[in-house]
Amino acid sequence: MKIIFTLISCLFLTIAQSQELKTIELLPPESKEYKDLTFLKNELQGKQLVMLGEQTHMYGNIFEMKARVLEYLHQELGFTTIAMESSMYDIWKMNKNGFNPKDFNNAIWGVWSSTLEFQRVVNYIKKNNLKVIGFDSQVINSSQFVEDFYDYLERRNITLKLDEDDFGIIIEGVLENVTVEEDDIKYKVYEKEVNRIIKLIEGLDANETNYNWKQFTKSLLACSQDAYYNKKEILTTDFGNANDNIRDKQMADNLLSYMNRNPNEKIICWADNVHIMNDNSSITKPIAKEFISMGSYIYKELNDKSYSLATIHANDSLFDLGTKKWHSTPIKINSFEYELNNLNKPYLFVTSNQKEIQSLKETRLLNFIDFTNARLDQLHDGYIFFKNATLPKLETIKDSIHISSKQVALGKKIEQIEIGENVILKGQLVNKENNEPIPFATLIIKKEEIYRVADENGFYELPIKKTILENATVAISSMGFETKTVSLKELKDITYLKSKFEDLNEVVITSYLSPKTVLKKAISNKKLNHPTEPFNFYRYGNVLVNKNDLTELDLELITKDYDDGYLSPFVITQRVEHIKWNKNINPKNYKYSSQFFHYRQNAIRYANILHKRKYKKFNLKFVKSDNPTDEGMYIIAFQTERNKWNYTNKPYPTEYSGRVYINKDNFAIIKVIENWETSLNKDEIEKHFKESASYKNIVLTTIKEENICYYSDITGNGKFYATKFFNRRYNETLDKDNNKNYGVFERDSYLFDFELKNVEEIEYEWRKKKQTVLNRVEYDKTFWDSFYKRKIKGKSE
Repeated sequence: MKIIFTLISCLFLTIAQSQELKTIELLPPESKEYKDLTFLKNELQGKQLVMLGEQTHMYGNIFEMKARVLEYLHQELGFTTIAMESSMYDIWKMNKNGFNPKDFNNAIWGVWSSTLEFQRVVNYIKKNNLKVIGFDSQVINSSQFVEDFYDYLERRNITLKLDEDDFGIIIEGVLENVTVEEDDIKYKVYEKEVNRIIKLIEGLDANETNYNWKQFTKSLLACSQDAYYNKKEILTTDFGNANDNIRDKQMADNLLSYMNRNPNEKIICWADNVHIMNDNSSITKPIAKEFISMGSYIYKELNDKSYSLATIHANDSLFDLGTKKWHSTPIKINSFEYELNNLNKPYLFVTSNQKEIQSLKETRLLNFIDFTNARLDQLHDGYIFFKNATLPKLETIKDSIHISSKQVALGKKIEQIEIGENVILKGQLVNKENNEPIPFATLIIKKEEIYRVADENGFYELPIKKTILENATVAISSMGFETKTVSLKELKDITYLKSKFEDLNEVVITSYLSPKTVLKKAISNKKLNHPTEPFNFYRYGNVLVNKNDLTELDLELITKDYDDGYLSPFVITQRVEHIKWNKNINPKNYKYSSQFFHYRQNAIRYANILHKRKYKKFNLKFVKSDNPTDEGMYIIAFQTERNKWNYTNKPYPTEYSGRVYINKDNFAIIKVIENWETSLNKDEIEKHFKESASYKNIVLTTIKEENICYYSDITGNGKFYATKFFNRRYNETLDKDNNKNYGVFERDSYLFDFELKNVEEIEYEWRKKKQTVLNRVEYDKTFWDSFYKRKIKGKSE
């Protein structure tokens, strides 16, 4: 009996040992040593392509561990090309001028470029002169892509069969907003033309330029198909689904075609885990099983010449970058992550070439929270395990969320407004010339902090205290009408506003120029009349936030800004220099200047009425102003029925209109007024604001926004710079319980002290917040006293 027991014990020990997971402990990601990675020589023998994955693009120590592996692959195994999951076009464009860190960071996605850990890779590429390419079908600089695409077609004598401007509008909509614009060209006609161009390029010499543009055009086709055929969102929390298949297939084609042209290069592919899966046929989970990754195409083509190395972690909580909150994500017992976590080692390598994982196991590789049964050996060839994956070091620093004692005290000083006997004033606003109602006009009782907007039929309601009836006044304004200030006690049922513009026949302006011709001339002259080189300026900003007739924020600040030029795709960056809190009831809500000035403020840079192709799609007419200061200018009124992002820059349906003021002598743009008027019902709100918690129970909303930009030749060199921005957004909502809420967000900016020579480039802050932190400076009374004595163009402080 004892002998039998001994034999059984030995057999059990043998089985246990044979099933024990084989792992290799790794040094920390920040290590500069590589002695722990020598196993890769055998693991990667004969491989031409090594794909380095990451479990979503959000963990800094995963980036740095991948950087260590990359360095080892280069130094010990001769890998010299880095292929990034970033725009093939944008990295190609960057390479035309030679590699430099700034341009490379601008050519890749911000999930990497904004992190300190990834800069280890950037610096290593530069130091060792490594080759870098992109393979993503998506494009970052879409407007430049269209220009380069057309230039290429012209050089190759490829003539478009469709209208060039209409074709370009569709391309930009696809690349910028993943939408297909069919107002002028139906998608099937557009797709046929793109396919025709691809075939023509394929018939040309197979040189490097033609190869690249063939892949760029195929990538454009993939992005277009993605936008058109994947309109319906697939509801899943898994990282991959059928809607990703078009993109993954094209990324595989981009990478494989490059390898076919460069068979002697050894390539490191930097991507997400989900894109580099070799084979997901073991996954039976609905939706997830329909996904076909880039890696599966590569595995079928290269087989033993490629290697997929994934990263995986055992975090039991997840940080939501949107809400800045942690959420529990427990590790499931007996899962792959659970087994590795129990080994109690911070970093491990696990090869798939072992029996222990050559069977179905539960893993969190495909999801933040849920676990999926899969053959881990089929998904990837190896895994690097992190007991704890950490957020990038450029995450928001603690100081940036500090609330100064002065702010807290200021909030406490705010007294509760006394609620007295109220009265509601009702009326309608009407055009004096034609008796037509004036929709969405603005009514402001400034001193009492009351803001309202009339409805689409010009009707309004003003809730006020009886005590202010005698002395208070209301300012009524609407684009195209003279602002009228009326005493509350003199308000009538109908208030008439007088138009300050007169519609003009084109012949009255000139014998040969139409509004379209004038606007085209102004747009084509942007590079002559407006700055295209980097410059600095200082901004005086006044920010006001009012909710339900109570001003909760009144802030003045000075920032130093950096503008890369009006034709640049890069946003204005800034640094807070001085600050003055006049009122701040909710100090925790307002932390960064980017909360106020990170919108599309400069019309020359962003307004689609000034877009070289889209302006033709607007209704245009000349108008005459009765203001003497407008003499010497063409004034063009614009409006469009195309209430989509491609024309309105709004993600919801809206009425978009305005005025463009153009200098008659040089066609410089002097002023732009933009106006958005919106009314959405419950169904429209659910469609366009489904991701917004603040609209969860809203059944009706009215939104009015106005944006005004002023431009001046401040230096006398013929370049007209923006000198003032004004933006006001009014929002009125009705919830399911019939409660109304009102909100106003107003931003007034005056730009001064321009520096055109000794320009300081101010770093863009994505996750790290330092220079845009409002409380990086304290209130300086001496500065503000002297500043108010200054004369800023357009405003006496």
